[in-house]
Amino acid sequence: MYRVGIEVADNYRLNTVKETLRRCFADMGLPVSNPLEKIITPGDRVFIKPNWVASKWRESCSHKDNLYCVITHPNVIEAVTDFVAETLQGKGEIIIGDNPSIDANFEELMDFTGIKRLEHKYDCPVSILDLRPLVCDDLTNYGKKDKMVHQSGDPNGTVEVNLGKKSLLYDMDSSRFRGVFDEREETVASHTGETQLYTFSKSLYDADVYISIPKLKTHQKVGATLNLKGLVGSVTNKNQLVHWQIGYPEIHGDEYPSKEAWEAAQTAKVTHRGSWPGNDTIWRMVVDLYQAMQMRKRKYLSVIDGVIAGEGQGPFCPTTKNANTLIVGEDLLAVDITAARYMGLDPQKIKYLGYFIDHELIDYENIQIFSDGEKLDRFFAGKEKYKDFYVVEQWSKIKL
Repeated sequence: MYRVGIEVADNYRLNTVKETLRRCFADMGLPVSNPLEKIITPGDRVFIKPNWVASKWRESCSHKDNLYCVITHPNVIEAVTDFVAETLQGKGEIIIGDNPSIDANFEELMDFTGIKRLEHKYDCPVSILDLRPLVCDDLTNYGKKDKMVHQSGDPNGTVEVNLGKKSLLYDMDSSRFRGVFDEREETVASHTGETQLYTFSKSLYDADVYISIPKLKTHQKVGATLNLKGLVGSVTNKNQLVHWQIGYPEIHGDEYPSKEAWEAAQTAKVTHRGSWPGNDTIWRMVVDLYQAMQMRKRKYLSVIDGVIAGEGQGPFCPTTKNANTLIVGEDLLAVDITAARYMGLDPQKIKYLGYFIDHELIDYENIQIFSDGEKLDRFFAGKEKYKDFYVVEQWSKIKL
């Protein structure tokens, strides 16, 4: 049985966020005095992963909006970290980190959010990490691996996981697989036959507790990006993340829906490769990442930041949606299914969520939703759209 709390937070003031979290924790049946004591033990290494996909609004977007409809707000991170530090009682370690988009400027992100001050706030060690070993400092070089700038990445190293036949990419022809870089040899070699490799940040993968703080946001490649899609930021070797198969369906690709769309993209200034529901590749990668995380026993907590959410052209160019919501639970998948339904989307039509539902790896009846201490019995069965998020036209079929 999974308990998920949904509560209203109408602003990002730290006291507001902490009080809202307390209500969510109460919805989950956690203790009032020290709510995380059943999840965290003094001495634990706790990894907190926000969504830090970008450091500024992308110039290629057709409009400009609040960056906090793209990334996790620092006061949500701080509120969660306050509860974690209280539970650790000075024993253990807190790591806050992410593997942002390869072109994000981490120093710019730190300046914008002011989050570095948390390294000196608590009585236990806190570090804030940029987990990327490679960075693109010039967008004209985007996609060219030999033009990337090398940096240290995770100081604790990496963990390589081979899913083998468990991978949903296992029985696919890998010859058209495309990762982050134009050089596809590494991507193909990482996903051929029983070799199905993902290289994780060791600080994240080996943590005793993994806390995910994603943004409540739509996504043009998978429908919605929440906890599971956010696991892309756990992988240090981005070229192992298969995003699409080059080409179009007539030539066994899913980069574009048709030959005409593919031809038009060859001369387009801004392209949307893989950004359509017919992309049959990227959702499999998302399932793989979740399965790989599940191979190591650890405790989990999810806090979805939906105070300012993002609808439309996510993940980089959404429009602000004032959803005024925090969604909290201990099971990443159950929280994602709940959040998708709360957005007015059908979880079964979001392929990576639908996979787990269709294969009976999770049942709606096992997810209990609480708000203001009351159980919402018909949360999944009813027809209410709740926040009714806008999605771009090609994704309209995932709407309830």
